[in-house]
Amino acid sequence: MTRRIEIMICVCAVGTTLSALGSLQDEATPVEPSELARRKDLVGKKVALDDHVAYYVPRTGNDPDELQLKRTSVTFLVPRKMRPESVAKMSAALVHGTLRREGTRLLCDVTELKPVAADLDRLENGVKGLGGRDAATRKAWAAWAERRARDFKNDALMKRARELEAEAFRIETEMKRLGVNAPQEWLAMAKDARNRKVPEPEPAALAHRAFRAQLAASPDAAALQTVIREIEKFFPLAASDRDSGRTPLARYEEHYALEPAAAYREASDRVQKAFDRRLWADASERLISMQGSPDVAAALAKAEAAATLLPEKTGLSARLIEKAITQARQNLGALKQPDLKELAKVLRDKLKQPEEALTVIREWLEIRKNRLRDTDAEGPLALAGQYEEMLGDTVTSVELLRKAWRIDPSSKELEEAFRVRGYRKVQNEWVLAGAAGREAEVARPEAGRSRSLTGMTAEEARQRMGGRPNQVNYLGSKGQLMEQWIYLDTQGVRYVNILHSPGDVKPRVVAFYTLPLTKVKGGLGRKQ
Repeated sequence: MTRRIEIMICVCAVGTTLSALGSLQDEATPVEPSELARRKDLVGKKVALDDHVAYYVPRTGNDPDELQLKRTSVTFLVPRKMRPESVAKMSAALVHGTLRREGTRLLCDVTELKPVAADLDRLENGVKGLGGRDAATRKAWAAWAERRARDFKNDALMKRARELEAEAFRIETEMKRLGVNAPQEWLAMAKDARNRKVPEPEPAALAHRAFRAQLAASPDAAALQTVIREIEKFFPLAASDRDSGRTPLARYEEHYALEPAAAYREASDRVQKAFDRRLWADASERLISMQGSPDVAAALAKAEAAATLLPEKTGLSARLIEKAITQARQNLGALKQPDLKELAKVLRDKLKQPEEALTVIREWLEIRKNRLRDTDAEGPLALAGQYEEMLGDTVTSVELLRKAWRIDPSSKELEEAFRVRGYRKVQNEWVLAGAAGREAEVARPEAGRSRSLTGMTAEEARQRMGGRPNQVNYLGSKGQLMEQWIYLDTQGVRYVNILHSPGDVKPRVVAFYTLPLTKVKGGLGRKQ
């Protein structure tokens, strides 16, 4: 008798099928107490119930005792010989009996009665001896405990039931045989667990394992975008949770890299939120880095957007800008003038590299200069304006104008270009008026030494020339100032042109040339 009751306990408690009862299947039908009064087919049959006791009333004489369970209105009649020793302490019981109808009442004549422990104790005793791989029995006990916890408002039982369900889920995931697309299967299991309300962090931990594997295997931007959408569905707060992005994770990095699910499972709630944010941020960073930009301006806009979107990725914005600059430098000759200006502006303002900005401009202009055709007068004219506008290089600008003039000496546009720069035509040659009104012929840059001085700062040029100039002239044009040093020696008159442009940290030499003494009109003025 006792053995049969113990078997029925397992059947009722963990909800397994009646086929597990063997020969006892015909003796009693396990029934949920709430269904007992609704099922007409059970009248006249033996039933088995597992419920909390509402009250137990011992009777005198030959009348059977009355037992009332909490989840059914059926009255149970207990023979006096089955009365428990301690009725007052009986809180739950396993009951077998035959259901019958007496008028309008349903009664159950009890054939077996056994008091049982409190639900939480029964749960712990039930799972205590289970093997480490027995997920099915754990799930069954968890389902039984959750149902009882809801019915009897038992928070402690509900908490333990969910822990057990999570434990069963973890065992299932570790034992499941996976196909070739294991990350996708992990994610499907995590979604199913979330839908079944398997307690966290188990679904999230498995999702991290899946997403990290998918990120590592994503070959292109389209695949990354798919992963990011899935991350945002599973962790809807990750994209906006910038505060969690500031949580330090250095101490967890190594463990998480090796075992994402285990590291996530063992972390605190705060760190788990940080892991969710990091997962989304890493995927987004990789996508942004993978996508190109059509020009420097677009790359700059993307870098600024990335800094706002992912403030924790402190080096991302700089890397995007550097990448755009590298691409632009590699294809410098194809850049249009607005793109070049944007590139120089980024170098100067964002990266604090004014010298590199000037170098890029010079290289770009030099490429265009080398592309000029010998029969094209308009090209040198346009390029002359660019040299002045972007470098303030009046000397090279005039050289280009002279080249254009030799091609088309009848051009009115070239005449105007010379005149606005302070030149006048003398015997079909254009000469520049001196500071005192005298004219000084502009010679070609001195070979050899010009390369050694061009680009130097004023201090460096003064040291190379060996002292202060004999005379200094100034010429202003279009918001720029040209400072001209004049040195008189036995070889002739040496000219050093130094350009002062707005925004330049230091003025630099843009031209260096020598004229024979015989070609210098009017001599030199005062010494400096």
